[in-house]
Amino acid sequence: MNMITLPKIEYLNMYKNQKELKQRLDFIEKMIIDVAKDEVNLLYANKLKKISVDMDNGRGIKFTSIQKVKNHLNNL
Repeated sequence: MNMITLPKIEYLNMYKNQKELKQRLDFIEKMIIDVAKDEVNLLYANKLKKISVDMDNGRGIKFTSIQKVKNHLNNL
């Protein structure tokens, strides 16, 4: 792993921006969940939660084409 040197102010600004973005994403997620509660069935919502947890843990799926992405999303 390569090491880089950042000024403390720049690092703190990056940290602050990251924290603000995380808060905004959390807010947007809550808004979407509130709006979509009635429109998304429970099984599909549970699958989305599992995908979200997997992504948070660094796991994911790699696709080689757009068609495979569409097929995967349609099969959820």
